[in-house]
Amino acid sequence: MKDHRIDSNALAEHVDQPRRQFAIGSALFGSGMLLAASGLAATPQAPAGTPAPAQDVGPIVLHGVSPRLTIHTLDTYHGAPATGLRVDFSVLKDGKPTLLRSLTINANGRADEPLLIDDSYRAGSYELLLHVDDYFAMRQAKLPRPGFLSRVPIRFQIADTRERIHLPVQFGPWSYTYYRGS
Repeated sequence: MKDHRIDSNALAEHVDQPRRQFAIGSALFGSGMLLAASGLAATPQAPAGTPAPAQDVGPIVLHGVSPRLTIHTLDTYHGAPATGLRVDFSVLKDGKPTLLRSLTINANGRADEPLLIDDSYRAGSYELLLHVDDYFAMRQAKLPRPGFLSRVPIRFQIADTRERIHLPVQFGPWSYTYYRGS
């Protein structure tokens, strides 16, 4: 009859090897972090009262590049750029949108050209209206009907026409988020 007992020394050596590798790797990583931290501690500090860089700068002003408004749309449901999404871009006057143009998002999730640039880039209130219901229908997404989101309005202001504004937008069938990028 064959002996089915396990050699505990061989098993321990095999099982513990990844743990040993993890422990050694962690120790090396930790020592690298300690060295980096000690190097940072030796770096001269700015004089008292000097604001930190993140507090000292405003939105991006690109010297030599025309200020512009751009967008980037990402479909979080499919994990991809929102290729084919229809977006209506409007200026708001007395809180009511006046359509400037409609566009279709390209394969990179962006508009083919800036929404506003040069002389068209003016201070004011604007709205992007994302047709997410039509987009998910076009993608044949298996979602409950009617959908939770239909048309998503994104309203924002341009106050300083020297600043470039980029609006990354992430959306799914049940939520969306956007922020001012640069």
